[in-house]
Amino acid sequence: MKRFLDKLTTIQFKFVLLLLIALAFIPLSVPLVSMVVYFPGILLNYEETPYTGYRDLTEMWHEEASQLGNQEIEEINHRLKELSEHYHDSSIFWVDQEGQLQSTYNYDDHLPESWTPSYTVQFMKSSYDADPFTVVAFLGAESDQGFMVIQVSRDYLEPPIQRLSEHYEVIFGFVFLIVMSFFIFICFLFFRKVRNRLIDLGEAMSVQGEKGLPNKVEISNADEIGHLEKSFNEMIVELHRSKDRELEEEQLRKELIANLSHDLRTPLTIIRKQIGLLEKEKLTVQGEEALVAIDQKIDFLANLIDHLLSFSLLQSGRMTYKPQDVEMPRFLRKVIVSWYSLFEQQGFEIEFKIEGEQVSWYVDENWLERILDNLLQNVSRHANSGKYIKIELKHDQLLIEDKGKGLQHQSEQKGAGLGMVIVDLMVKEMGLKWEVYTSDKGTKIVIKS
Repeated sequence: MKRFLDKLTTIQFKFVLLLLIALAFIPLSVPLVSMVVYFPGILLNYEETPYTGYRDLTEMWHEEASQLGNQEIEEINHRLKELSEHYHDSSIFWVDQEGQLQSTYNYDDHLPESWTPSYTVQFMKSSYDADPFTVVAFLGAESDQGFMVIQVSRDYLEPPIQRLSEHYEVIFGFVFLIVMSFFIFICFLFFRKVRNRLIDLGEAMSVQGEKGLPNKVEISNADEIGHLEKSFNEMIVELHRSKDRELEEEQLRKELIANLSHDLRTPLTIIRKQIGLLEKEKLTVQGEEALVAIDQKIDFLANLIDHLLSFSLLQSGRMTYKPQDVEMPRFLRKVIVSWYSLFEQQGFEIEFKIEGEQVSWYVDENWLERILDNLLQNVSRHANSGKYIKIELKHDQLLIEDKGKGLQHQSEQKGAGLGMVIVDLMVKEMGLKWEVYTSDKGTKIVIKS
């Protein structure tokens, strides 16, 4: 029973019910419109009238004519005047036995004063089954005493329902249009409600709430869309759980990286001290080469650990950030001095230019130094083949250019790329912008304040 009641609330059932109503609407509309049109129309248009029908008018007129036979002209005129007042929408006249027109009542058309037999026959012929309805009756029992005529519009002789039937198609169409418009309006409300609910659900999917996930929606009805809304809410709950698990795992990963980075530095320091002791010993050429290779790998591993720790601290927001006004010419000279001897040993051509001595950037000096160290380290390791480096300060932008084989080149010392990732994070965190142009003829990096 519950399953059956649930089906009654579905959109499918409501739609089928709407179709059945539409199919039954047309045949039911005929008696419905008849009831709406005829009965109120008859009641509203009913009024007392002397005209009860064609037959009654004909019988009345012949009876009056038979009673007026052999009467004086004044008596006939008096009676016809009374009849014209009673049948006020009729036209009445009479012609005597000599064919002379005697009197007319409510007659607007022209009638001849003398009536010949041929004209009389023509008049009767043209009036037969015509509108207005015409009744001709001979005065008295004999046809040689003259005749009298009454003419009435057929509209007054039709029953009220018949009068309405002339306008029935227009009235029916108007009422049918009203009912049809009401039915279309009901359909419009039904489908608009379904459409609005789907639009609301679609908007809820695109709006981000807590943790970057959509918010739950209110279940408006227990139909198909209601089931979809319920499933959507269940999905949101599951996404929140998944997001929480992801955040917990991310936090654990960051803590693990930070701890490992810190713990790995101690054995590296010990290994570096032991290498220093070995360098004092007398070794073969191969031994010395081995020590150099080990020392290089230790430097590479130390830098990688340092990058990994910095990356973890940046992502977790635990790296100290203290922006201040930094005098860029002084700062750049200090950085160049620390790297100059290394580039000179490697045979680099160094070009250093500063335009404007009063240039300051609002940045964290330590972060900016870390950015330059990473970039210059990349040049030293991966652009060594070009033997060229250019550092140029132009007021609001800093240019670092080399003539190596480009960032796409896979050098022997190429690592995981954390150095450039750290540069990107720090640049964005300090509100700077940077652009990288690289090809097989070199790389140009522009940092803008």
